[in-house]
Amino acid sequence: MTLAPPSATPPPSELRTSPEDSDQKLATLLRWLEDGGARLPKLHIARQENGERSVLARANIAAGEAVLQVPRGHLITLDVAKSSDIGRLIQSHVNPDNEELYLASFLLQEKLRPDSFWKPYVDTLPEAFPHVPLFFGDSERALLKGSFLLTLLEFQGYTLRQDHALLSQKVPGYERFSLEEFVWARLSVSSRNFGLKVGGLQGRALVPLADMLNHRRPPDVLWDTSADGQFFVMTAQNAVASGMEIHDSYGAKSNDLLLLHFGFVASDNEQDEVFLSLGLPEGTAMASAKQKLLGLSSPTARQPFKVPLQFEHASTQRMFSFLRVACAAPLELPRLAPRLLTGLGSIKPLGVANEERVLRALGAACEARLAAFDTSLDEDERLLREETLSYNARSCVLLRREEKRMLRAWGELTRTGLELLRMPRAELERLAALPQSPWGWFDRYVREAVLELVRRA
Repeated sequence: MTLAPPSATPPPSELRTSPEDSDQKLATLLRWLEDGGARLPKLHIARQENGERSVLARANIAAGEAVLQVPRGHLITLDVAKSSDIGRLIQSHVNPDNEELYLASFLLQEKLRPDSFWKPYVDTLPEAFPHVPLFFGDSERALLKGSFLLTLLEFQGYTLRQDHALLSQKVPGYERFSLEEFVWARLSVSSRNFGLKVGGLQGRALVPLADMLNHRRPPDVLWDTSADGQFFVMTAQNAVASGMEIHDSYGAKSNDLLLLHFGFVASDNEQDEVFLSLGLPEGTAMASAKQKLLGLSSPTARQPFKVPLQFEHASTQRMFSFLRVACAAPLELPRLAPRLLTGLGSIKPLGVANEERVLRALGAACEARLAAFDTSLDEDERLLREETLSYNARSCVLLRREEKRMLRAWGELTRTGLELLRMPRAELERLAALPQSPWGWFDRYVREAVLELVRRA
């Protein structure tokens, strides 16, 4: 079940305040911060053509220079939220382990208080999230057919409804917050919170002004708390010229998570990941034993994996370990069982025949994912190049294009791996000795898996 756009909510364009009102609220926020001891001498907030804000350098900023300091008293920390009226009620009646529920509920409480200390900050939060898939219309969601984002979106909508229903049922007075208001608060928190890890400032927190910086990797600034724990500090890690935008990083996130929580997709995202659903090969020997070793609920159950284009990544290692067990011959299982039952890490390549079965299973999973899309990669490229797409439609096409690129890349690994496993060792050694690797991103897989297997054989 997904969370459809609430029928009582006007279109996002009608929710937005005028530019003049927005600028006045921003001026009030900056005055509130500076009166409280914040320091931002070289920052300027600008309005982009699409109405969004960006943070610019008012003057040249040197590497190592502190560009923003927000005092502890102007941070909405987890402790602030928990110790508030609504935070104490939530703790005593529900006591959830989800920190975002406390922060979101605190926002809802303060939004209703006209004399709230936090009003200057709350007033500058987004009024709507038109670029977040939760509010996409049917035509936009149709563009995502085949994408793993639809699964994430369904889970997100279900979770939001369940959390709101639980709080409304258990916490006295919580029913005064509608589902639509609750969703606004949760999205406000999920799209702009910082994870603090120093001293008394630990856990998720909302940091006024710092949450206005746009995302880029690598970022222009790094953030931390001061040694005495009294300030949130953003420090430039490279020089930024006057008039240039200053970027933060929202973390090493895949494109589906960037779109789900922040409303944008990063082209050529080095942190991108692709979802694959894997299980035991049909007709495999000793299916019941493998099921138990792998922790599957049944011999036909599937295990989800979300992997980047990095062989050394822990998720990738888990996927290959799973497949090596799933594709193991009966004589190979006895020596695998002790490693799996004692949790001794990843399963290294077992042999040429096993690795061939692994690659064929992985290749089939990639083909199955690609077949679920209505369009080809070439068609997506054409749409992005030639068609005039809305912002949301472009995000959808860009997302599915990047998923297909990754699936094709994994498919190339499986095809190349199968060819190399059958190649004479002398020829494979010659290729491995070339100054520039012929295998690109999966060079490490070839050297650590394929080459070692061929040498052993």
